[in-house]
Amino acid sequence: EGLSVETEGCWRHSRSGSCSSINSKSETLIRWVDIITVPLMMAYVTRYIFGTDKLRPNAFEVRGLNGASTGVVHCDDAAILSQWLKYITDNIMGLTHLQMKLYNRNFPAAERIEYMGWVNEGILNNNQPWQSYRPRFLTLKGTDVLLFESPPLNIGDWLECGLVFKVYQSMLRVIKDSENVDERQHCFLIQTSGQESRYFSVETRQELLRIESAWHCSVCAAVMKLGSKTFNVTTASGGTSAGLTLDWNLGFALYDTQARTYSWQYKFSQLRGSSDDGKSRLKLHFQDSETKA
Repeated sequence: EGLSVETEGCWRHSRSGSCSSINSKSETLIRWVDIITVPLMMAYVTRYIFGTDKLRPNAFEVRGLNGASTGVVHCDDAAILSQWLKYITDNIMGLTHLQMKLYNRNFPAAERIEYMGWVNEGILNNNQPWQSYRPRFLTLKGTDVLLFESPPLNIGDWLECGLVFKVYQSMLRVIKDSENVDERQHCFLIQTSGQESRYFSVETRQELLRIESAWHCSVCAAVMKLGSKTFNVTTASGGTSAGLTLDWNLGFALYDTQARTYSWQYKFSQLRGSSDDGKSRLKLHFQDSETKA
């Protein structure tokens, strides 16, 4: 049997078919017949047993956008496995970047796609001490973080995404190897205000770095687009209602709604530190030319 990754973006699994004689010699011509064809556009390759944290030894599987799968492909040794994974991953990544460019032609600059690709989300199971994993298609688009069950294929799919968060109200945290909850590697959390954290895993360190880089770009672009954001707060000192404003150009400002005046204003460069209790209390530590607050 034979395997191939072709330039048009398909994985082909073939086997030798009928043979025919050439001239009078005993040589034969092998004709390869395609058994499985998996489109690589927005597909993904994985070494994990589906839904688990267990790696297959010297084996992998490719799952396509259309639901097609290569099945489990076993390699003779780690070197051949690494080579196949590189060929397939590079092909998928190239096609994904091409699709991103095509999508971005139809979206305004403020809604530009910075990243899209497959991740696996950890799902806690009732009455079981371990979690299973479910593939999700993660996209960073404009000010939004979107999680799809399957990749969006048209404008309507983008509008009907079931899980959407604002990137400027969320935080991405890369998990240290010592903090991994199981045998899955290259993990990260997405933490959003008012919701439980979501735990994800990707196949490679390179993919994790791509997500982290795209996240920083998305946050920067989202904050610049937003300009300023005001949050209703209560001061710890007097218990009065106030508005805490974060302005991209001016910095931080606290507006006393009763006195109808600003209590203080600081630039971003004056912020020396911050802390919180993980629930409702936030402390900001500023420094000016004379005093610290």
